[in-house]
Amino acid sequence: MGGVVDTFVNKSQLHSQLNRPSGAALRVDILSFAAASGHESAAAALRYGLSRRYPHWIVRIVDVEEIFRHRTRRLHVIHNLGIRWFNWCMRRESYWFFEKCIRSWIRFVEYNTRVRSKRPRLQRTAEFWGEAPPDVLLSVTPMTHTLVYESARCINPDVLCVTIPVDYCEMSPGYWFQPAIPQKYLLGWEGLRDVAIRSGVPSADIRDLSGMIIDPRFYSTASIDRRQILNALELDSSLPTGVISFGGQGTVNVLRSAKRIAEAGVPVNLICLCGRNQQLPSAIKRLETPYPVAAVSFDPEPPVDFLRIADFLIGKPGTMTLNEALITNTPLIFIKSTGLSAVQEENEAWILSQGIGVMAQTAAHVDGAVREVLDNADMRNRIEASRHTGIFDGLDAIADFVESTVSNTRTAT
Repeated sequence: MGGVVDTFVNKSQLHSQLNRPSGAALRVDILSFAAASGHESAAAALRYGLSRRYPHWIVRIVDVEEIFRHRTRRLHVIHNLGIRWFNWCMRRESYWFFEKCIRSWIRFVEYNTRVRSKRPRLQRTAEFWGEAPPDVLLSVTPMTHTLVYESARCINPDVLCVTIPVDYCEMSPGYWFQPAIPQKYLLGWEGLRDVAIRSGVPSADIRDLSGMIIDPRFYSTASIDRRQILNALELDSSLPTGVISFGGQGTVNVLRSAKRIAEAGVPVNLICLCGRNQQLPSAIKRLETPYPVAAVSFDPEPPVDFLRIADFLIGKPGTMTLNEALITNTPLIFIKSTGLSAVQEENEAWILSQGIGVMAQTAAHVDGAVREVLDNADMRNRIEASRHTGIFDGLDAIADFVESTVSNTRTAT
């Protein structure tokens, strides 16, 4: 990899002392959950970046559900049902009682972390880690993170807890910012700092990043053979190419968008990322389209090559989606959020204010948006001007936190 990624590798020299283990290796757990796919993508980005930079650290992703499964059946059942219900709604792009459920879960978490009589439940949950508690807990998940933080503190009171919001807003008080529970924050957008301060977070606990975190591999400047990739997918290398992706769950909007573009006869290739939706690839293949369409099932590796060869990306205005498009210099066409507007409307406003994408009211309007993007020669210049190094800033900040807190704690003991 070249460009920024080379810088990323070289920066490890700045913190080389953190690669020299004294006693047991530093243990870092990254909290994630399987709701949608953005949180999993952010967790994978951190694991990849930290493992590359600090190979002596023990870095792993831990699904919150696995922690709750350990001797806390009630927590596990409630959380598991919530995740399954949300993903079921997402695949159908229909969200019932979303905001009410979020607020209820936040209150539930606050009750279980602040009421002393619930301490035994946290202690039972802490047994998940056995004799190897984490030194660092990183969370890219909202709502539930403080419950895990307090559980881990039952066996390691000095655990460093760092929350990294992957939204441009705080959809409900306590969603990301819970100042009653000690933690550091890495913020990828300046607007989040104001929200954090108003929520009561001390400014000393906040570190600003230049942008949101995504997988470092999206920054690659290595040469890429566009024709070879398109030929492998049986696409036409003489046509513009679009990627349609609505996250790892593979929502119905992938099919709706592809169908509308086919009906409108827009002369483009389409690469449809179907995620974990097992019915979606066959539905895509059954479409009668005047131009080539490829259906790609879930791949745990990030779709770096697809975005780098794309002339546009159609998707939801999710934080991971918009930043992956931004860093690969890919114009974004997003469908206006409805059921998830409480989380994504700030993202929409940011995209439009930066002039790096176009909004379609529904999937039935994406054909016009595709034509608009393909005719807009200036959009890529605006995208280039908005690039950032958020993931690398985040890795630096985590190393600084470790050096100033965990390392000092180990020295003292």
